[in-house]
Amino acid sequence: DGWGGSYENRTRLPLEIVRRMRAKVGKDFIIIFRLSMLDLVNKGSTWEEIVQLAKALEKAGVTIINTGIGWHEARIPTIATCVPRAGFSWVTAKLKGEVSVPLVTTNRINSPDVADRVIAQGHADMVSMARPFLADPWLVRKAEEGRADEINTCIACNQACLDHTFGGLTSSCLVNPFACHETELVSTPAKTKWRVAVVGAGPVSRLACILFFGMNSTCVGGREGGKGGTRAEKRVWRGAPAAPVPRATAAAPTPPPGGAPP
Repeated sequence: DGWGGSYENRTRLPLEIVRRMRAKVGKDFIIIFRLSMLDLVNKGSTWEEIVQLAKALEKAGVTIINTGIGWHEARIPTIATCVPRAGFSWVTAKLKGEVSVPLVTTNRINSPDVADRVIAQGHADMVSMARPFLADPWLVRKAEEGRADEINTCIACNQACLDHTFGGLTSSCLVNPFACHETELVSTPAKTKWRVAVVGAGPVSRLACILFFGMNSTCVGGREGGKGGTRAEKRVWRGAPAAPVPRATAAAPTPPPGGAPP
């Protein structure tokens, strides 16, 4: 029929959707279309077809084109930890000059410096992030305030975000378990302040420090600035209004008889 077979017919559906959306919302409404620019599967779109569709989308009325990389069926990693930072921005760069609307690049861009580099290289007009905001909802604020070193960085493990989503579970984040559980995992100041020693510098130790600071207690660790130190953990949520675990300001007294808090 008129919706299948040739490439022109197969692209008719997205183009008709864009045209009718534009007709309904008017010329000033922003329409972003996510275009797969690298399918990474057999019999996927050719580059010539991708450029053809991009130009047709611009003509149909899209405001911005976002970059899609790969399908879930693709055997080539696209968002895992092993993928280099901004490893697919070159795909977006190929489309520059083919269309005049702004282009957004994606995949493994998880810090302000990586985003700045991509823009400076001319690979894209904007960058798109998703998982990094699960890791740290204050990412943009910290970047604006020159506190990029305090950003709780997404490690692209996909264990609590995508794996949970595909399993029908609530998404969260391995390095920020508060994500999507903000009303359930509520850290409140303890009635009795404690001075707690956390041994180790791994993710669990890091989370323990964040939790104790949120409970108005103080963590002590290894040497300042060293691997065993906890100063970096103390800064994680500092300065973010209504952050889930605010910074503690006072050291806790020696615990009374009966042991440490649970």
